[in-house]
Amino acid sequence: MDEMNHVIKENPYLQFDKRKLDREKPKKKKSFNHIRIDPADEVFSIFIRIRDGRCVRCRRPGTADRFGRMIKGLQCSHYFGRGRESTRFDSENADALCFGCHKIWGSEDKEGYRNFKIKQLGEDGFQKLDVRQSLPQKKDRKMDLMYWRERIKKDFDVSEKI
Repeated sequence: MDEMNHVIKENPYLQFDKRKLDREKPKKKKSFNHIRIDPADEVFSIFIRIRDGRCVRCRRPGTADRFGRMIKGLQCSHYFGRGRESTRFDSENADALCFGCHKIWGSEDKEGYRNFKIKQLGEDGFQKLDVRQSLPQKKDRKMDLMYWRERIKKDFDVSEKI
């Protein structure tokens, strides 16, 4: 036993401070840039990733998930962030991106994403999207969830439960 205590005293990784154990754990700070993902977001993301099927920036295709949908490895990127309720479920505001491209367009090259959206939607379409993102809109997650589930079934002939 003395030998064990000696090993613990000599090894700083095995030592601990009893005062740290007695303190209360600090409360987690609320993050203002984290927006909760709910079922409607998940279904909308599936719709966008099925629709695009590959990263719209680097053209890397998605891989099959357990249902055979080619969406694995892709993320749903919103040009105007999900905090803007009026364009949160707007399919013109969202694109499928791989992790690397999402990171680039999300922080490093926002101008490149803007130029892509203008090319994708046209100048007029981009201006309309810009106006829509500034309009107030009330949340209706149940309706959004029902709409996007039906849209996936209709547009992609998917019969399994989404």
